[in-house]
Amino acid sequence: MAKLAHMSVRSRYRMLFLTISILFVYFFAPRQDSSNFSISAASVIQWSAHLGRLPPSQNAGSNPTPMAPPNLLSQDPLESEFYSWRGPDYVPRPKPPYKPPSPLRSSPPIPDPFPLLSSNPPPKRSLLQAPKINRPPKTHYPEQTPLLIGFTRNWPQLLQCVVSYIAAGWPPEDIFVVENTGVMNSNKDGKLSLQNPFYLNHTQLDMLGVDVIITPTLLTFAQLQNFYAWTALEKDWETYFWSHQDLLVFSFEDEAFLPPATSSGTPNPEPNPEYAGSLYTRCVSTLRYLMNSLNLGQGGKKWASHFFAYDHLTLVNRDAILAVGGWDTHIPYYAGDCDMYNRLRWAGYGQGQTEVGFIFDVATVLEDVGVLLLRIRNNTPEGEVDWQTLVDLAQQMEDLKYTGGAGGDRNTWQMRQSGGRGEPFYRDPEGFETGLRMLIDTGRAVFAEKWGHRGCDIAQVGITAEDEWRLERDWDVQSEGFGWEGDLW
Repeated sequence: MAKLAHMSVRSRYRMLFLTISILFVYFFAPRQDSSNFSISAASVIQWSAHLGRLPPSQNAGSNPTPMAPPNLLSQDPLESEFYSWRGPDYVPRPKPPYKPPSPLRSSPPIPDPFPLLSSNPPPKRSLLQAPKINRPPKTHYPEQTPLLIGFTRNWPQLLQCVVSYIAAGWPPEDIFVVENTGVMNSNKDGKLSLQNPFYLNHTQLDMLGVDVIITPTLLTFAQLQNFYAWTALEKDWETYFWSHQDLLVFSFEDEAFLPPATSSGTPNPEPNPEYAGSLYTRCVSTLRYLMNSLNLGQGGKKWASHFFAYDHLTLVNRDAILAVGGWDTHIPYYAGDCDMYNRLRWAGYGQGQTEVGFIFDVATVLEDVGVLLLRIRNNTPEGEVDWQTLVDLAQQMEDLKYTGGAGGDRNTWQMRQSGGRGEPFYRDPEGFETGLRMLIDTGRAVFAEKWGHRGCDIAQVGITAEDEWRLERDWDVQSEGFGWEGDLW
């Protein structure tokens, strides 16, 4: 005991640890005879004796001696049950059969949507500008005008959208493609191929002068909207624009000149002094008007969103979105807009709409999207294309998208690419789409439970913000289906 009293605190803790270790091995270690226990205890004693210093074989200047691996115990029955989720008598079913082949798996490869960007040497920057009539001023407007375009699938569709915004006068440096693919830096590092649905070409966007923001993981639509607001906070943007990627936009270029002087329809080269400018210029004018209204003091009208062809292109007041708590991420896709815009309405925020240009919702891609900038086909003078021809073609593309009605197959553009197997973060295209549709149904069901009603017309039926999660269902599940079903969606 006298020796124990003179031991250091560290030595006492070592002895206590050694005692506990020996007792643990004695009571809990599986043992078949006393010799097994003796070996285990000796191992513990030998290990504890060298606490705080290396064994002689591992001193400085000597080669380490390989250590033998520890004895592996047989799997405990409870551990085995944990990994199988079944008892020891469970007999698994046979592997399910494969589904029949689908047309998607044999879809033709998609071509390069803008061959000029792939040329060697690369094109001059002057060729990638907006047509002269739409070019933004050399000195940027005093307002900040960031345009966020979210991207997950279909690179040609995105590139067409981006190029059309540049052609309509939006400064390329103000356009931010938000890469929401979930492939992290794979696109940035050039590891995905054109046939991969999640492929995005950072180099070509940089050639156009466009920035890319990569989300840390794949976000739902509601999460992406909150990410936009977060990005605006980080970059100190009070307002920002956001756009869908399946758009084809044009300025009202026909208004830039006076009407034809004769009934023959010969174009009049005289500029129209009342021309309001490009799509971009009109968006800036709308922003300026709304901000002036907001700054009028107590008499001003507070606003949250301003639509240009509903929310295909939207101007957002960041602080209004934050004031109502952002988008409800329990409603990941469809019905999320119904929830958000109604909550903003109940909070007293205005949400207007203005026409600033032609905004077409399309599901197909031009053979060469460079025609939007160059206004010529195949990069030859003989292939000149005028503005009206492009607008008429875009209208046909939108009509084609809605051939089956608004609820038809208008989102088939998201599944045009079917390659990429073996590349980083590969996802089966059909499986990804199936999972997405399941999440869409789940979101609609959550919305219906939250407000007790299926469909976006919750304000019209008298529901208010205070009613969330407090109302009984106004439909019968047994006879009318689940929350995601019904003709009100």
